[in-house]
Order: sequence, then structure tokens, then C-alpha cells
Amino acid sequence: MKKKRVIQRHHLVYPSPDRPEQEWTMPIFKGEHEISTKMQLYTRRSVSKGFLKWLLFFVLRNEDRAIDLDNIGKEE
Repeated sequence: MKKKRVIQRHHLVYPSPDRPEQEWTMPIFKGEHEISTKMQLYTRRSVSKGFLKWLLFFVLRNEDRAIDLDNIGKEE
């Protein structure tokens, strides 16, 4: 039996006391959450254009097989 993948919510923007409505989260798989958290940590000061080109290449290669997690559970 295949193990079900864990879905977590990753903050793109955190709310502030002055603007709680600015909170923005995105559902992503657990491993992707770990990667995106580390990317934010390691690229806090700067990021290279080469890295951004690689990310764009990754997106273009994988966009057609991406799973829309917003609709998981709503189809039933």
C-alpha cells in the first residue's frame, strides 16, 4: 500500500499586527516545504542569476506534471 504524502502550508508572506490580512500561504508537500524553507534561509542576503535561471528551467520542465493541492479533498 502506497504511503499518503503529507501536505503542509508554507508561508509566502507572514501577517503583521498592523496588517493581519496580508498573510499568504500555499499548500505544498512536506519535502518541498523543507526545501523552500532552506532556500529562504540560504538566499536571504543574495541570489545568483544562474540559480534563478536554474529555477526557471526547473519550473518549465515540471509545470505540466505539477499537482494542484488546493483541489485535493474537494473532488469527493
